[in-house]
Amino acid sequence: MIGLYSAILDRDEKLIVKDALFLYVSDLQKRYYADKLIQTDIYLEKMKEVETIVEKLHLTELYTELYK
Repeated sequence: MIGLYSAILDRDEKLIVKDALFLYVSDLQKRYYADKLIQTDIYLEKMKEVETIVEKLHLTELYTELYK
């Protein structure tokens, strides 16, 4: 059970994860919209996974903190 015993990410680590997720989403969108390489259901499933990660790691709060 990883979640209960993992260390909390500090601000710099969250920035790294945020940047990595941005690159992942950009690639996913390119493969879906421009290249038409993945199906809609797979695209939506992957985007939901990204949303879950953002919520779990409170990355939305990081954006608020960065752009005050």
